[in-house]
Amino acid sequence: MKQFVVIGLGNFGINVATALHKLGNQVLVIDESERKVEQIKDLVTQAIVADTTDRKVLSEFVDKSVDAAIVCMGDNIEASVMITLYLKDLGIEKIIAKAINEDHGRILGLVGATKIIYPEKDVAIELAETLTTPNLINWLPVEPDYKIFELKAPKEYVGKTLAELKLDDNYGIQVIAMKEGPKGPFHLIPGGSFTITENSSLAIIGKNEDIAKLKSNNK
Repeated sequence: MKQFVVIGLGNFGINVATALHKLGNQVLVIDESERKVEQIKDLVTQAIVADTTDRKVLSEFVDKSVDAAIVCMGDNIEASVMITLYLKDLGIEKIIAKAINEDHGRILGLVGATKIIYPEKDVAIELAETLTTPNLINWLPVEPDYKIFELKAPKEYVGKTLAELKLDDNYGIQVIAMKEGPKGPFHLIPGGSFTITENSSLAIIGKNEDIAKLKSNNK
């Protein structure tokens, strides 16, 4: 069972905390608002009213044994930066911080955040990707230049093998998994002899520009 600390109970913090707890994790939430803590106390492992911008107060509740700390301070840039810095000082190895813009994110990274989250930006990008590619099921950024996409196989793929499609040669991408319909078998690293069936989905990895070429040819 993993242990997480969520600091800040705006909409994002509440959703993260409750989702983590539903997945069977131990979740400690901390916020200055007694009202917000009261609302969530039965949905997480422990809920505390405290001012986490005070280094001493923060150290009373958080130690380096936690698997990750998530800083969700909304528009309070100064508070999020100071809390991230204090968490780093406490030896927390994984610090995930919510940022409201790129400059805020850069500062959070400089003071110790290991991952920066831009909720509105991320949702906007996901929506744009989905609208641009109707057969897109899901996508995941891996590195700045690479993504993993899960695509519903276009009609023109059905009945063809991966070898016949030559996705690697034509687009420079790799098929890393394939599922034959919602209830069909799952194949990890399928070979060239695998045939695309109706309702199949493909998990592919490649450079952003190569994936863009694939999508533009399969709209």
